Amino acid sequence: ESSKMAAPGEAAAVAAPSQPEVAAGSAASAVVLPERLQRREAERQQEVDKEEQSEFFLAAFAREREAVEGLLAAGTLEEAAARLQALQKLLTGSVRFLAPYEVRQGQEAVARLQGDLAARRQQLQPKKKFKESLAGTDCREILV
Repeated sequence: ESSKMAAPGEAAAVAAPSQPEVAAGSAASAVVLPERLQRREAERQQEVDKEEQSEFFLAAFAREREAVEGLLAAGTLEEAAARLQALQKLLTGSVRFLAPYEVRQGQEAVARLQGDLAARRQQLQPKKKFKESLAGTDCREILV
């Protein structure tokens, strides 16, 4: 009977692959696993960087937007126009790491401020004044 049954040490040797085979198999997977982990860690770090950049952008954009609004209200249009242009550049430079919603919100804010600037320029532009005596006359009469 003992010849039919393998000794406990022999059964383990038959069931498990030899040590060199295991070492060769795990060496290949050991190389792949760290690459996968490194890639995953790099992706995670990029996401963290994007979030940090996004938060920085949102804070900087809000500060600049408020500054432009203040300048428009004060009537310093040239400085407001320059700051608005810088705000547009900030938005354009940040598009690659912002969520589409944030980009759209930024574009809408810049467009609104550009409209406000144009309206304010129109408001502050000197009005043309007509002489009352010439208001009802025909142009041909003035030239004669």
